[in-house]
Amino acid sequence: MTMGYSVFDTLRELDSIVDFARAKLQWDILFFINSKGPSSVSEIAEGTNNSKKAVIDAIRKLIDKELVVKVKYDVYDLSEKGKELLNKLNDLINNKTLKENIMENSDLASVNVNPAQYFYLIELLKAALINNDILPIERISRELGISRQTLKYYVDLFVNKKIFKKINKKSLFGKIRTCYILTSEGKKIAYKIPILIKIRNNIFLKILLKTTFSLRYESALIRLMAFLSLSAPIIIYYRNVSIVHIIGIIWLYILIFTTLLSIFAYTAMR
Repeated sequence: MTMGYSVFDTLRELDSIVDFARAKLQWDILFFINSKGPSSVSEIAEGTNNSKKAVIDAIRKLIDKELVVKVKYDVYDLSEKGKELLNKLNDLINNKTLKENIMENSDLASVNVNPAQYFYLIELLKAALINNDILPIERISRELGISRQTLKYYVDLFVNKKIFKKINKKSLFGKIRTCYILTSEGKKIAYKIPILIKIRNNIFLKILLKTTFSLRYESALIRLMAFLSLSAPIIIYYRNVSIVHIIGIIWLYILIFTTLLSIFAYTAMR
């Protein structure tokens, strides 16, 4: 679990600097300069198959982010920060454990996902399994701390790979909304990934996530701590009020129950 979330934290950090979904040209420029060395605008435009204007606009943004520096005239090179960024991405892509996890799962290998996509896929599959095979886009975006646009990019990617399916669903009030559901092919993949098998069989984790309206164990704990820490002072302050005394007893049982639930959920994940 720790390795997984450290990798995902790296993904989130990279995405916060240069958005994977909306800044493809910026990534292309970084990759081009990294492979070719200091390059002119014309060389970059030709190498990335983009107009000079688009390249200049993208380079300006990269300079603002301190990822690219001007060498002379219209020649640009990676800054130290830019090199560090690409080194992190390279380490992520070449992560041996990730590659082994992907290759061990023949179904996952067949859909041709790279290590970066792998972790987004795991999080999406996990969220769908917890949420009755439906992807709660807003909640995933909020809990993972990534933009909705970036999340949508990966969802669409996996829709094209037949892991999820886009459908239109009518609400109780007759309003049509777009939903993404896990396909049978997606379930086939999910049920062969060790971490998802553990989650599927972890009844304690499912109860914990359901009761806290969370998608991740860490998020559930944060919400529990927030609830308990905010409610405790109020109960203590009004402890002499009869109804609050009863609420305090219920609160104590909730504390014991959720603590044990968290421990059992964590133990079952190991």
